[in-house]
Amino acid sequence: MSALGFMSMLFVRNTGELLATHRRLIACASASGYRLGQVYVQSPGPPDAVFDLLGSLLESDGLPLVVPTLHHLAVLGNPLEIRDHLLRSDHQVLIAIDPAERTC
Repeated sequence: MSALGFMSMLFVRNTGELLATHRRLIACASASGYRLGQVYVQSPGPPDAVFDLLGSLLESDGLPLVVPTLHHLAVLGNPLEIRDHLLRSDHQVLIAIDPAERTC
């Protein structure tokens, strides 16, 4: 089964970190028994990738969503509320990076 990925460039410092984060999304999906399909990357500016992601989630039959951390969902509103809404809509939310691993 496939999973969707999402990350916001507001929380990614450079191209190297973007690639490393993408690898973490793949590893997280794989560890949970999924194959990471489309990854939506939200750049600063209009939330185009967010709307594409939401469209894909609405069209899917409960595809899981893999994010680096819940902070990446902040572009949609309160990350905890967004996660809870997705869970109520049968979309599992997988978090790829343990908060203790994050550095300042």
